[in-house]
Amino acid sequence: MVRHMGRDVVKFGHWDEYVATSRALNEVLTRLGHPAYRLYESNWGTLNEAFWEAEYESSADIEARFAAVRKDPEFEAALKANLSHVVDGETRDYVLSEVVE
Repeated sequence: MVRHMGRDVVKFGHWDEYVATSRALNEVLTRLGHPAYRLYESNWGTLNEAFWEAEYESSADIEARFAAVRKDPEFEAALKANLSHVVDGETRDYVLSEVVE
């Protein structure tokens, strides 16, 4: 199991729109077979910072699922709407796996 996690810095005055478009993007993704993403806000640190995460079977699973939806017009529109509320260059995404000792 791996976690797909990301961080966005939302433009000032765009928080509510970002949350709404994140929900809409999540609805599209789940309809297209992705797990639901959870959205978190940071109360300390960088202002207007949001984190999102979902669990997948593997990195290959993430890549295959996104390859399948990248050309979907509904996904593309939802992603574009969501990113319009993010500061340019302030999106990061990671694939995290648990350290096993």
